[in-house]
Amino acid sequence: MVRALDITGLSRLALTMIFLAMSVSGCASFKEIKAFASLSSSAATHDALTRDYIGALDRRKQYQPQKFHSELEAQKMRREAQRASLDMLQQTVTDYMQGLGGLAAGEIRTYDKSLDDLSDRLNKVTLLSDDEKDAVGALSTLLARTVTAAYREHEIRKLIRDGNQPLQDVIKATRKIVVKGMAADLQVESALVGRYYDNFIFAPNNPQEPIAMALADEARVEALGRVDNRLRAARSYDVILEKIAQGHQYLFDHRDSLGDEALERQFKPYVDALRAAYADLLDVSR
Repeated sequence: MVRALDITGLSRLALTMIFLAMSVSGCASFKEIKAFASLSSSAATHDALTRDYIGALDRRKQYQPQKFHSELEAQKMRREAQRASLDMLQQTVTDYMQGLGGLAAGEIRTYDKSLDDLSDRLNKVTLLSDDEKDAVGALSTLLARTVTAAYREHEIRKLIRDGNQPLQDVIKATRKIVVKGMAADLQVESALVGRYYDNFIFAPNNPQEPIAMALADEARVEALGRVDNRLRAARSYDVILEKIAQGHQYLFDHRDSLGDEALERQFKPYVDALRAAYADLLDVSR
């Protein structure tokens, strides 16, 4: 009889412990991490900048003499080849954030990218250094091993812990292309546009026809405005990448507190900052 009572007591204790464990697990909150991952995934896939980076060389033909057109075509072909590098960087960030968001939402998803195919594609990209290729490979391999697991706090912590450095490296490589490639190129385009119209408007032998001059000045302002909008979009995208890197670094630095309500509140400003940066990019890109 005593033994039966002991077993009953132990059973109740076991049930109580299971209930408490389930309750604690259920209280873990990843709402802001899920929002951050979703925003990051959407913002990182913004490929209008890449298309514009290539299309800029066709626009430039109208502002440069014919003798420069063959070189512009050659540059366009080089940029077409380089596009694979930027596409891979953007897709790597997107895949990672979708994996993180899936874990935060309690989903089970399959990372369906072939690592063999990834190796082939990495060998073909021309714009990335060996270290940058290693970062892409490390992040993709980590996803293949991790995001197929069910939702558990330690899986999120492990993904953030192991993924932070390669993610930071991938974002750094992307920002380098955006700032030193795209934004710098748009500044050159702005100078070319301004010089093109100035040469026309202020040409010494140009007849001072008021209407023609007014139309030329209006065209100058519009053309420079379009270039300025593209430059703002490139800079806005760079800000987005910076916010993603900062937000993920914060999660990495506080990974032992993931799931706590206090951390959710503290992390919310990072999510809000990313949301504002993304809204600014969408506004500029209209």
